Amino acid sequence: MVKIFRIFKARERPGHELYDEIMEIDYSPFFEFDFDSSLEWYWLDKPFAMAAISEEGVYNVLQPKLTGEEFALIEKVHITLRDRLFLEDLAQLENKEAFLFEKFVEVLEDIGAKLDATSAGKIWYHLRNSFIGYERIDPLLRDPFIEDISCNGYNLPVFVYHKAYGSIPTNITYSQEELDRFVLKLSQKANSQVSLERPLVDATLPVGARVQITYRNVVSTRGSSFTIRMFSAEPITPLDLIAWNTVSAEAMALLWIAVENGRNMIIIGGTACGKTTMMNAVSFFIPTHSKIVSLEDTREIQLPHQNWLPMVTREVHGRGKVEMFDLLKAALRQRPEYIIVGEIRGREAATLFQAMNTGHAVYSTFHAGDIESAINRLTHDPINVPIAMFVPLDLVAVLNVEYVKGKAVRRLSDLHEIWVTRKGELDYRAVFERKAEEDRLEFRGESRVLDRVGLRYGMSREEMEEEMLNRAEFLKNLVSRRPVGMHELLKEIDEYRKEFYRRLRR
Repeated sequence: MVKIFRIFKARERPGHELYDEIMEIDYSPFFEFDFDSSLEWYWLDKPFAMAAISEEGVYNVLQPKLTGEEFALIEKVHITLRDRLFLEDLAQLENKEAFLFEKFVEVLEDIGAKLDATSAGKIWYHLRNSFIGYERIDPLLRDPFIEDISCNGYNLPVFVYHKAYGSIPTNITYSQEELDRFVLKLSQKANSQVSLERPLVDATLPVGARVQITYRNVVSTRGSSFTIRMFSAEPITPLDLIAWNTVSAEAMALLWIAVENGRNMIIIGGTACGKTTMMNAVSFFIPTHSKIVSLEDTREIQLPHQNWLPMVTREVHGRGKVEMFDLLKAALRQRPEYIIVGEIRGREAATLFQAMNTGHAVYSTFHAGDIESAINRLTHDPINVPIAMFVPLDLVAVLNVEYVKGKAVRRLSDLHEIWVTRKGELDYRAVFERKAEEDRLEFRGESRVLDRVGLRYGMSREEMEEEMLNRAEFLKNLVSRRPVGMHELLKEIDEYRKEFYRRLRR
């Protein structure tokens, strides 16, 4: 047995040597799980936590189980540590984990705890997740394959949406007392406050994930709930969407030409079909130094451009809420070249179309199953955008979740070009159309967008289609070189653009 205070006294930097020793220990014998019954397992927070997908389709979070003595000690350490941290502002510290570990070792020494490094590591892991992490779901937030984490009420399994296995339950459940307390903690971490008077909160966690919380049974009959939407630290790029066959290289090349030349687009689809991801990806084609303003309820857009101003709606204490409509009006005064709106739902739609009509390039998402539904919703109550306002809208991209070989995948099902006829009616045509049986997009051979951009460049329809194919090959080559970081991708696109304009001048 190694006494903690002996290790503590021997160190020059508190927590350093013991921390290194803790991180080298194999904690898997304390997981109490039969790996032979698993389809797959992998580390989430090495060496403390693993994910194991069972044959029954359950996502098991494996964490070191505490003995009775360790559990009793962790309660004592937690109370003492909490009291010592009461006056500390952990949010202002650059390395919260290092600071917490120092305090953790001090408490162990002061209470005279005699532990080996393995027990110290198990206790440290659970305390760390409690103080600066997200308790039992902390490992889930570290899983790059998870897109959503949701708990729908008391004594129900937490569900995750896994990129490989779809929506599956986990081995984590919360009692009423546990869940009520945990959603309060989540709202505090998101710099918001859920309560009986304000039982519904939509906010952003410090890790960049979007969280939606309900409190007790005010709006949900099953009690408190939470849904966390995860976002990659490195945003999904056009190359990723091509590699996943979400969008073909040729369709992405057409979108590149459209975005580069300020054509307007709305991306539509159902829930969780990748609308925002698609919008973020095509925004990589905005010229490097163009002024961009993005407007969202919760920060999801991630761009490598420096001349980009991200804005979000906010509750202003004592003044009500700064809504999307307010942000859009403010954005128009800043003379942006490109406006990106997270989602249009109501009165901001009319202002959005006004922005298109005054020469701004606009991109947004809209909840609709197909282009007919989108047009119907936009032109009728409560949105009521006049058809005459649709003149500058060029493209409508339709995304869907489909099943290919039994696996749920996101696909661009259609890319429509839309226009107002001389009779004042809306008309549209698919320029790319999905062939589901072959899992591919087919170019229909005629594009108004290519024709209009061709007039600007002095290029014929045939030359523009050739340019689209050239850009498609360029993107395919970049896909084969993956991973390509977002800044490197922006540089590659910029170099291609410069070379293209050099060719035009010859």
